[in-house]
Amino acid sequence: MLRSLEQERANYAWRCIQEVKNFGTDVENKYKSYVKSTSSYIQINGLGNTLVFYKSKFEADFKKYFEELRKKGLDDEKASEDAFKKLSNDKKAYKLLYDHLNGWFKEYFKEHKDILNWIIDENTSSIKVFQVTREIISLLNWMKRFAEAELRD
Repeated sequence: MLRSLEQERANYAWRCIQEVKNFGTDVENKYKSYVKSTSSYIQINGLGNTLVFYKSKFEADFKKYFEELRKKGLDDEKASEDAFKKLSNDKKAYKLLYDHLNGWFKEYFKEHKDILNWIIDENTSSIKVFQVTREIISLLNWMKRFAEAELRD
């Protein structure tokens, strides 16, 4: 079936919002707030700076928990899952949003690198970063709509 890019964005955004609903009202509220402000942050600070800021909100704790769990013998997938569970709700919301934006980047642009690694790669042109930024903002428009409609206050 032939689907438009808008339909693909909407479908991906819908799946993201449905995932957030699994983590309770506090995570929903925080995620909704972050997703509503992300486009503005990107326009003011740039895509890279915004994503670095979001990643800084959860990465240190996530890595610490992940490493502790790996030392206990858990495989990467289970350690990642359990490390996420240990994060505060605020950090869960930041990680979910970062992962959702990174996931769309990888899916839509057929990239294997993390979006931040791609941005700082010496082979990435500013024109490509601009194209990715435009696409991420277009996705965020759908995510905001669905967050408003679906996530609890």
